[in-house]
Amino acid sequence: MVTRRLMTAVLLMVAGSLSYGQADRPNIVYILVDNWGWGDISVQGGMVPTPRIDSLASEGLRLTNFNVEVQCTPTRSAIMTGRLPIRSGTHRVTIGAPYGLAPWEYTLAELLSDSGYQTTLYGKWHLGEIDSRLPTDQGFDEWYGIKNSTEADYSSTPQFDPAIFPEPFIWQGTKGKQAIKVKPFDLDARKIIDREIVERSEKFIARQENNKSPFFLFVGLTQIHPPMMVHPEFKNISRAGTYADIITELDYNIGRVLDAVDKAGLRNDTLVIVTGDNGTDPEAFGGGSNGPWRGGFTGYEGGLRTPGMVRWPGKIKAGRVSNEIFASLDWMPTIANIVGESRRIPEDRPMDGVDQTSFLLGADKSKREHIVFYIGNDLFSVKWRTLKVHFKTIEKLVKAPVQSYVFPPMYDVVNDPGEVNDIFVETAWAYGPIQQIIGDLTRSYQRYPNIAPGADFTGYR
Repeated sequence: MVTRRLMTAVLLMVAGSLSYGQADRPNIVYILVDNWGWGDISVQGGMVPTPRIDSLASEGLRLTNFNVEVQCTPTRSAIMTGRLPIRSGTHRVTIGAPYGLAPWEYTLAELLSDSGYQTTLYGKWHLGEIDSRLPTDQGFDEWYGIKNSTEADYSSTPQFDPAIFPEPFIWQGTKGKQAIKVKPFDLDARKIIDREIVERSEKFIARQENNKSPFFLFVGLTQIHPPMMVHPEFKNISRAGTYADIITELDYNIGRVLDAVDKAGLRNDTLVIVTGDNGTDPEAFGGGSNGPWRGGFTGYEGGLRTPGMVRWPGKIKAGRVSNEIFASLDWMPTIANIVGESRRIPEDRPMDGVDQTSFLLGADKSKREHIVFYIGNDLFSVKWRTLKVHFKTIEKLVKAPVQSYVFPPMYDVVNDPGEVNDIFVETAWAYGPIQQIIGDLTRSYQRYPNIAPGADFTGYR
């Protein structure tokens, strides 16, 4: 009897020490929207109705302070690695130059694959275009989509020469095999590619209904990105222009993926994440809204906050709204903990994401107190609690000068979302903790030098 009681006690202690999700690992569906303004959804003030997205936001946690990087490639890198993109050499979008995650990087898809998950990506990748840097080289079992961005208009320009720059294609790949070209990614294909992504996602989810192993589905939508085109079924549907048509199509597509989860009977067993990769630029895109936040594709809040929402019925309380800081960097450690696989996170490199499991599951406070923002190689701003310091600024995506400062301006982003009232004089004390953040990063970069874009990095020694 004593022995049995002792064994029972030991088993209970061991069970209590396990990571959260070892006994109950959810499926994971991550829908990433391109160039999604904070104010592009009606629940956050958007003028175009987004009923499916608004409904999803009400079914879990809506993050009003969800922070990304300022371009497509850096945000995807942050999600996949949990590391600041400048560390990985993926801190800017390049065209024609070598780039992409080094095979040495360990991605979220690799972690989940190594943990027994089926892993699939449909849509935009933008983390490498050569063999060894494609999705199926970085942890995904299956992939259908585009290597880079929406370059569908390139081949339509009179000067385009495929002998100099390769014609854009839609690709298909399977782990362990060479990716193959499916069809040219031209203007006709651009109109319908998101529908193809959604239809493939629906079929994939339907196949999982009676599957015993969990899955990770990454849906990389190409909207909202130039060339600004919409599926023929949605042309003029809003009566408010192309951008509004795209928002309507986007809401419909996200709804279809959610419906597929429900039809497969997997709603309660699936963690659904929907976010953007950077804010919008109304001037460049002919529409869009960053809500009350200033700027787009900049170090201002409008370029860094996007819609963010998470649903996991029975685990994440419905109807929660939080303005606590959350970053795209945080998904890697958070998901690793949720599925009980934190031990797989590499320890031979600096990790910048923080585990937000307790926050997602109900804690009032985020585990993140600050975030740093780079544009290219340059540190533009640091947000600490509710304060924001700008070391450099730029007002818009193109044709705008970069401004540097002797005394960097500081803003209170809660009371001053437009970042116009410099409170440098009265809050100069806050430069202390912000400089500590920068100093810690600088020392980390010295110990672990940043990887050059496109380098065949093999590890620190």
